Amino acid sequence: MTGYADTHSNSLGWLLDRQLAGVPGVQGALLISSDGLLSSRTATLRQEGAEKLAAVTAALRAVALSYAEVSGGGGVRQVVIETDARLYPVTRARHNMLLGVETTALDVDVEAITEEMLRLADRVHDEMTVADRQTVTEAPER
Repeated sequence: MTGYADTHSNSLGWLLDRQLAGVPGVQGALLISSDGLLSSRTATLRQEGAEKLAAVTAALRAVALSYAEVSGGGGVRQVVIETDARLYPVTRARHNMLLGVETTALDVDVEAITEEMLRLADRVHDEMTVADRQTVTEAPER
């Protein structure tokens, strides 16, 4: 544990569990700010592992945004990592928020999982929005 608050016990951890943890093929889910700060996770993900996955998710988003800019493809709707054993779809939940879902295997129903991800994003859109970061200005000298 890193000393941060438990991101499963907060107000959205239970909702991630309720909406996504029971979907066949879902290993775990997390909700992060677009700059990588872990907001909530399912009980199936340990805190430390979820924090590392949040950092990976933010980096993945940055690469996808760079690709969209270079290719002229517009914005990014969803990114999916496919490893030898699992899938990891990431979608924009709301402004400055991302929702990632780790699957149990490759042969899962990605369409059903993505549908639940989008349903969850729509259901709690107000709670999932994070304000833009504000630039900190230096205090005047005394």
